[in-house]
Amino acid sequence: MKLTSLLFFLLLALNLSAQDGINQFDSEDRRHGKWAVNFEGTSQLKFEGVFDHGKEIGEFRFYKKGFDQHPSAIMKFKEGKDSVTVTYYTQKGEPISKGNMVDKKREGKWVYFHQTSKDTMMIEEYKNNQLNGLQKTFFKNGELAEKTEYQNDKKHGESLIYSEEGNLLQKLNFENGELMNQ
Repeated sequence: MKLTSLLFFLLLALNLSAQDGINQFDSEDRRHGKWAVNFEGTSQLKFEGVFDHGKEIGEFRFYKKGFDQHPSAIMKFKEGKDSVTVTYYTQKGEPISKGNMVDKKREGKWVYFHQTSKDTMMIEEYKNNQLNGLQKTFFKNGELAEKTEYQNDKKHGESLIYSEEGNLLQKLNFENGELMNQ
């Protein structure tokens, strides 16, 4: 009777843990369903999200060790897409930057924020994790501070520097990261 009761409770416990659907694997040993992982040796959440046969889908939240009130990053995966939308946050939950990544590399438009006002501080364009295109930097009052062209992660082309009142202060030209004679 005791053995039967023990087996019953053991099977019940296994069944209940399987029903919660957290941290499960599919038949090919790939993560599947909802996952929540803590930092080793702690009860603090490291990340949480959903896998579909080993592939991330939906929203994933990542936390910094010792700071569990707000995620340090939120990644949004779209089913059938290689890109992920990423937003990084301060320890107080304020956005630092946001943009897209493909194969863990920045791609396309990235926006960075002033921490005091939450307004746009900088906008950059990336291709394969390298600056390519226009980089714009803004003062806290929203006025354009600098506008510089980049190619393959180097200044290449015109760079314009402005005062906080919007007056052009300096016009520079670069080629492959080198300042050209003015």
